[in-house]
Amino acid sequence: MSRYYLIASLPMLSLEHKPNITAEAFLASCRAQLGEADADAAEALMSGAPSGHPFVVAWRDKDTLLCNAAARARARAKGTDATRWVRPAQGCDVRLERLVEEAFQQPDPILRERALDQARWRVVEDLQGHDPMGTPVALAYAVKLALALRWAALDAGRGRAVFDDLTRLPEGLITL
Repeated sequence: MSRYYLIASLPMLSLEHKPNITAEAFLASCRAQLGEADADAAEALMSGAPSGHPFVVAWRDKDTLLCNAAARARARAKGTDATRWVRPAQGCDVRLERLVEEAFQQPDPILRERALDQARWRVVEDLQGHDPMGTPVALAYAVKLALALRWAALDAGRGRAVFDDLTRLPEGLITL
């Protein structure tokens, strides 16, 4: 087992380009190169499965803080109370609040969503720490890969088709 080999062999990631690695290949490498607990944590980060691993707990708390800030920004824009959408989280993060506020300055919803994921990217980079070969780097990579794969899967044509299916009126329905 060598996390050094794993980390050194991982391709660069960005939200703008399709990753050169699949989730399955990454997780198989984690299983081969990391200890069981860390490999389980990587899988939990990519799948959303429950985990008590300290990195997973820290990431999910930061992501909850970001989601809460986004809920408050959306509620503010609609003139409503966000209380029902805010989930429990540990602490607060003024930087996250600022990043979310900046994201909500975007005029287009897709640009706003990209800005929120860029904020997530920055947060997980902070969580990985300063050791370029530490296990947190591999775990942060799991989060980044999940984000990059999400963006790579977006397809305007497929999205339009899903929207059309969801908004199509049933046959025989009389419209005015």
